[in-house]
Amino acid sequence: MALEAGRQRSGVSNTMRSRIVRIGAKHIGQAELNQMLLDADFAPLKDKEIAFYYGGK
Repeated sequence: MALEAGRQRSGVSNTMRSRIVRIGAKHIGQAELNQMLLDADFAPLKDKEIAFYYGGK
């Protein structure tokens, strides 16, 4: 179990970022969410995310 606990996980960071974007877009403005992502060392919002979550507003 110790070996398994120490194993590097792939995709965990991307999954967390995706959840933050999906939930945050409902409650937070585009510029503020983008700054929060940058402050947390995640990639900024992508063009297709902006179009999907903020395009209709």
